[in-house]
Amino acid sequence: MNLIVFDVWGDYAYFRRGYTTTSTLTYPFPSRTTIAGFIAGILGYPRNSYYDLFQKENSKIGLKIINPIKKTRINLNYINTKNKMLLSEIKGNGKRTQVPAEFLKNVKYRIYLSLDDEEIMNKLYNTLKEHKSVYTPYLGITECLANFSLVGKGIYSTESIEGNNVDINSVVLKESGNIKIEPKKRYGVIKSPGFMEDDRSVTSFLEYYYESMGNTIKLESCEYYKVGEDNVILY
Repeated sequence: MNLIVFDVWGDYAYFRRGYTTTSTLTYPFPSRTTIAGFIAGILGYPRNSYYDLFQKENSKIGLKIINPIKKTRINLNYINTKNKMLLSEIKGNGKRTQVPAEFLKNVKYRIYLSLDDEEIMNKLYNTLKEHKSVYTPYLGITECLANFSLVGKGIYSTESIEGNNVDINSVVLKESGNIKIEPKKRYGVIKSPGFMEDDRSVTSFLEYYYESMGNTIKLESCEYYKVGEDNVILY
């Protein structure tokens, strides 16, 4: 299997939890569907046209938390819809309302990607290598601009490995194996959208363990991939 490996980072990120249309909480890292959208934006795919490229049977994705997870509160300006739904229909003052939202601060992640379509893999590699993108990359919302760069040689060849007591550098699917709790590490568990259809309906969710400081997670036994110096769980 060939993997493209690249880092993404930014001053702020906001991966809104989709419990409601006005949820102000953020996931600690982008969901699989968000990563797919980020990549599709770099390549210039129109909205809702790329989900078939990132299905379980033809793609693998992994994510490593590099910078510790830090959160802050920033007020967002929303339309005050108590009386009217459209801004143009609201008369006088009170057109806007401010809602405090939870943002991530000083984020950096490493993305591991494999697609069955070699042509798209080559196109993505060349685009990342030239530091170009069709659409401006961002982390969750357009106000959170992102930067990116290839890691090392950019493309790595790897195969799955079975191992015991393995220190995993990436986030870990909950189904990948039992974790060994170690002192001075900050663990979390989160469930987020994994796969979508063209109508943006979520077909399945994925549940992860993560270490919020970017430290490794030890698994008693698991199947993983060696990518450079990193031990990675792909999903």
